[in-house]
Amino acid sequence: MNKIQLLEMLRKNATEYRKDSIASLKRNNHMNTIKDDNQLPNQEQVDAILTDFINYIGVYQGIDYALYTSDLIEK
Repeated sequence: MNKIQLLEMLRKNATEYRKDSIASLKRNNHMNTIKDDNQLPNQEQVDAILTDFINYIGVYQGIDYALYTSDLIEK
């Protein structure tokens, strides 16, 4: 797997994950510090974190991937 394939895989997985991300955080609260529903992030915040993380991995790999939150939303 090359670097672009890695980033594309992350984007594809994030696109799928984001659909159930908030419910997943709630369901797996035994693995995080979110104990109350009012502590859960909203979808915009989740999208921003996923996007920033993937772009961070890209920079670490020497690539300006330039992923936007809109790129995580299936058309």
